[in-house]
Amino acid sequence: MKIVVIGGGAAGMMFSTQYKKANPEDEIILFEKSSYVAWAGCPTPYFIADELKKSDVLHGTPEDFIKRGIDVKIHHEVTEINFENKTVTVKSDEINGIIFYDKLVIAVGAKSFVPNIAGYSEDLENVFTLSHAEHAFKIKDFLNENKSKLKNAVVVGAGFIGLEMAESFRKNGLNVTLIEKADQIFQNVSENLKKRIYKEIENNDVELKLNSGVSEIISENNVAKSVKLDNSETVDFDIALFSIGITPNIDFLPKELKTDSGKIIVNDKFETNIKDVYAIGDCVFNKYYKTDRNLYAPFGDVANKHGMFLAKHLSGKYVSWKGLIRSFATSFYDIKLAQTGLSLKEALQLGYNADVVSMKAMYKNSGFEDSVPASAEIIYDKDKKIVLGGAMVGKEAVAQFVDQIAIVIALETPIEKFIEIDFAYSPTNASVWNPLLVTYRKVIK
Repeated sequence: MKIVVIGGGAAGMMFSTQYKKANPEDEIILFEKSSYVAWAGCPTPYFIADELKKSDVLHGTPEDFIKRGIDVKIHHEVTEINFENKTVTVKSDEINGIIFYDKLVIAVGAKSFVPNIAGYSEDLENVFTLSHAEHAFKIKDFLNENKSKLKNAVVVGAGFIGLEMAESFRKNGLNVTLIEKADQIFQNVSENLKKRIYKEIENNDVELKLNSGVSEIISENNVAKSVKLDNSETVDFDIALFSIGITPNIDFLPKELKTDSGKIIVNDKFETNIKDVYAIGDCVFNKYYKTDRNLYAPFGDVANKHGMFLAKHLSGKYVSWKGLIRSFATSFYDIKLAQTGLSLKEALQLGYNADVVSMKAMYKNSGFEDSVPASAEIIYDKDKKIVLGGAMVGKEAVAQFVDQIAIVIALETPIEKFIEIDFAYSPTNASVWNPLLVTYRKVIK
């Protein structure tokens, strides 16, 4: 059997390696239009800040995977697909023609979304987006080559990448203005938890402008000078990053492939509506766990899981993908944020009889000088007495606590059972009262 894979990011490479290991006699040919495969997007802001190495972004070379029997071809762009004839048209210096497949895996990832802003052009020398390893390397090269001339940076969009890149630019010695069109950052996180993030932004001299949409980029000779905001204010800069959002990179796909809101629709086996055509990674909609609600989750760990699940399915191990509960984590300097499942607002909108347990969470005994409590909220269903979501902001162990919450959500563990969980405890490693035990004490009366 011959499988063609389009895209050499996390999903495409995970599928290819796992499938080839289980089916060494089958042929896999992978087309990647960029210079890199097996790259990771999440570490890129920290690479730009000189906190991680290039090898932490690139997890293998094409040659590494060719040695494993995968026919990896970089700088090869798939420009057209014919589902009826089961062919892809490939453009490159090596190939300009049609390749046949038995099964096709679309793993093309996503690209940065920049709205229709006057004056914006991909040709501007000092305006960047960040949705691929190539973008990270270009940003880092620009910073290194112009170090003595750069003073001010603008980041448009205060999501995960925007906040992390604001920190990265500060660590490169730049003054940073962070511009956000909405009236708050992280819409699904409560204002109570976000207070510490806002304070950390202020403490690290990042100027945050909320309710500030960008209407125009002012440039001269292909070099941008400033952005004009909706209120006519202008902000000067030497380098800018637009991090407003990302959207699947599927413009070239035929219209008969079923999509919704620009994302490919797949079932629990990653099958599209076209026979023998599958899609994985950042270009597809997931389902919210055990529901029919669409959920877009362009995260590296999710893409890797997609690749692994599809490899098992096509190898005859019929496992189904049950979806996600939207777990994530990020940080800004010393403050870390993690969340999973539904916020209280979302739970109420969906008709749950929901409430929230708010608490201080300790990751070590409060007597230690460096012990700083985290702020946590756990959302639960008052009727079923199960957890629906949770979020935490603090300095340590935030993602690890939220991972525990994700487990009890996925398993629908009744809160009354939390008292039976034997959590590890020591003064230097954990509190006596794990957040789930606190939830038990406040809910089960």
